[in-house]
Amino acid sequence: MCKKMKISVITPTIRCAGLSIIQKCLAEQTFKSFEWLVEVGLKNRHDLNEAFNKMLRRAKGEFVVFLEDYTKVPPNYLQKWWDAYQKHPTTFFTAPLGKSASLEFTPPFKWDWRADQLKAGTNDFVDSTWQCWEIDNGAAPLALLKQIGGFDEELDKAWSCDNLNTGCRADIAGFKFKNYFSNPAVAYDHDAFIPHPFRKNWNPNINNERMEQFRHGLTLPPLA
Repeated sequence: MCKKMKISVITPTIRCAGLSIIQKCLAEQTFKSFEWLVEVGLKNRHDLNEAFNKMLRRAKGEFVVFLEDYTKVPPNYLQKWWDAYQKHPTTFFTAPLGKSASLEFTPPFKWDWRADQLKAGTNDFVDSTWQCWEIDNGAAPLALLKQIGGFDEELDKAWSCDNLNTGCRADIAGFKFKNYFSNPAVAYDHDAFIPHPFRKNWNPNINNERMEQFRHGLTLPPLA
């Protein structure tokens, strides 16, 4: 009988050259019970939420770790995510992401806002909110993601994968949110490194409208 996979690493991309960075990092992981799923966007069309849902349907892992292309992680990265999940099994996690031209875990690099959430005297797991959930370096249990309907494909009409949408639905379902401060990653900036070809289609209004609908009772069917 095939042993159950523990982690599914998920990467949607329109920048395939950046996949080799993740591939090398995953090959060096001390934690071995994982799979890596990739969805590559088409030349003139990229339905990001549909891509996420395709990978969630294919996933065999119990826990999902999201990694964007052009991202570097240390060898104990997946082990730390798995340990975090064992301690907090109903939690949606995000962790700091540093922006660096060299993809090194040494200065100088610019941390994103999540590094600022750590307060003096707190431990690794800082209580957070659904408004702060991010997936460029984040994770969540697969069963919970499927329970809330995965990613909202309605947002693909305006090329939007707003984490607030998924976080809002997870919050309504009663799940917790934490910032895992000591499991950072570093990445090239989206727009500084390669101009994003779909940014011009982005429309935040559709996401705000959808969240209002969720707050007033709209639900997505569980992701089959």
